[in-house]
Amino acid sequence: MAAAPPPPPGKAGASTGAAPAGVPVAVIVSPEKAELIAALAQPVVGRALAADQEPPELQPQPVQIKTRAIVRSKPTRRLELGDLVCGACGEGNVPSRHFCSRCGESLERASVVRPVWWRRLLAKLKRRPKAYRIGTRPGQKGTGGHRKWLTYSAFRKVRVVFGIALLVLGLGYAFYPPMRNTVLDNISALYRKVTPQLEPVHPVTVTSTTMIPGHPPGAAADTYTDTYWATPWDSRKHPRITFTFGETRLLRSIILYSGAHDAFVANARPSILKVTLSNGVTENLLPQDVAGQQTLPLKNTTLVNSATIEVAEIFDGQSSPDVAMSEIEFFALQ
Repeated sequence: MAAAPPPPPGKAGASTGAAPAGVPVAVIVSPEKAELIAALAQPVVGRALAADQEPPELQPQPVQIKTRAIVRSKPTRRLELGDLVCGACGEGNVPSRHFCSRCGESLERASVVRPVWWRRLLAKLKRRPKAYRIGTRPGQKGTGGHRKWLTYSAFRKVRVVFGIALLVLGLGYAFYPPMRNTVLDNISALYRKVTPQLEPVHPVTVTSTTMIPGHPPGAAADTYTDTYWATPWDSRKHPRITFTFGETRLLRSIILYSGAHDAFVANARPSILKVTLSNGVTENLLPQDVAGQQTLPLKNTTLVNSATIEVAEIFDGQSSPDVAMSEIEFFALQ
């Protein structure tokens, strides 16, 4: 039998033709490789036995998502209304994106840039276009536009009348002195009511029905507290003292120094004072039994030129029934 020809170069060990399925193919190995294969191969000793116990079954584990540390920083561009702000890195993205342009995170839970609160409020208060019924037009009689036009026309007429009246009043104030004086007086009175400022009012004359020698009624209005007006007390005929002013004044309060300066406890002191003004208004005052200064407000006062003070009740003195008052001062609006 003739020997088989050697294989072509570059294809040693490879079959030159296709072998049928199931037929072993003879592989030609060089002597060097055969020795190397024999040295590396180790014979199997014994028989393979089945394991006594099957390996335990494992439960399916959740998918472990690998995360990476992302540092949140300022956006690289100016945020606009409607931009999607990445919750991981803080980058602003246009509304059409689904993943962050800087870190690649999903934008499903990204926050949306909204206008400031006052812009949202103005947007809510902004008048929306009104829908008209079929067959009507804006400004037609009976519509809102027509009513708005009527209101604007009336406002224009009122504005013209008000402007003319203001012009006439301004000319009258500038060129008619009585009108100017009246306006100034009314403004001054209003200012005094809002911010009242009081000033002392000194009487021109002081008279009384009774007195004790050495203690005339004028001593109660001489601005000194070491002199006093004293009068016998009579429960049936109350002592009175009258103060007359040089001009009409708007009285607001009275400062009273009760009793005698050198015999406060010895003499009687007034406990109820009945004040009668020149216009007939009467008011009761309740002074305290103290030796110092006390302020008694007048609530029902108007413009008057005199005031009469009647001693209606007294605090009893220890040694004398005489009633004494060291000083009575009146205060009026400036």
